[in-house]
Amino acid sequence: MKPLRNYSLLAGAMLTLALTSCGNDGIETQAYDGPVAAQVTAGINSVLTRAMDASWESGDVIGISCSGTNTNYDNMKYVTAGGDGNFTHDGGVASGIFFQGTEEVTFSAYYPFSGTEGSPAETILVVTTNDQTQQKDFDYLYAANATTTYASPTISFTGNSIFKHKMSRLILKITTSATDGFSAADVLSGTYSISGIKHSGTFDTTNGTATATNGATDDWEITATPQDADNLRTYSMIFYPQDQPTLTFKAVINGQTYAKDITPALAASTSNTYTITVKKTGLVVSGSTIQEWGDENTGSGDATM
Repeated sequence: MKPLRNYSLLAGAMLTLALTSCGNDGIETQAYDGPVAAQVTAGINSVLTRAMDASWESGDVIGISCSGTNTNYDNMKYVTAGGDGNFTHDGGVASGIFFQGTEEVTFSAYYPFSGTEGSPAETILVVTTNDQTQQKDFDYLYAANATTTYASPTISFTGNSIFKHKMSRLILKITTSATDGFSAADVLSGTYSISGIKHSGTFDTTNGTATATNGATDDWEITATPQDADNLRTYSMIFYPQDQPTLTFKAVINGQTYAKDITPALAASTSNTYTITVKKTGLVVSGSTIQEWGDENTGSGDATM
């Protein structure tokens, strides 16, 4: 349905909000008096913060779809100008989603926006995770089952309808000490790789399902931008969810290769953290944790040259 662009209708409809009442079922109701523009607020689960940062960024764009008896829209393009979680239609206040009746409407949304506005949401293809400096392109988020009515025209993607990560995150914290035979400078100058990751995949924007495809990659050199502090190098990476892979982590320091297998649970909306200590005798993995991106799991192990 094409959005209405009549400012007088919009102004009149907004004035009728003062007449809002509540029906017996607790849902706000009011007599229909012309289209009312939807307002959008959206949050990202505060525990499951984005891999790239902890909040929306200015210019982030989401796609919103909805279904109701009279109000139906596909893949509408909404942008947050200030990164504060308030979104407006990309075409301005006179366009976008308008409530066309008084019935309850159900909304879903995803990030980042893809496809054509007004056409059914689609599956995003051909985006790989090889270049982790471009995480913004594949930090897929999804929100569903946000309901509201003409009487309360704010679409609120919060609470049970908050945006959730649909990819899987792997954090590696690499450290050493003088007693381990290396200096911090050795760790910071080392090169690191992982074998066993599937980098290709798809994201179905209609239901928020991210799926790994094709085969695993050997000796993929980590491309994520490292965070260095307190003699510790940290890599935060995002991958498509994939069946319990055994990954081989390799460190090359001063010309010597050290290897260790790890088995992260690369499930959707899950974050895995491993602390890896580089020693002359090999690698030690300790304090591994798995959390919903909270269940915890710990383990340790050694590796040889």
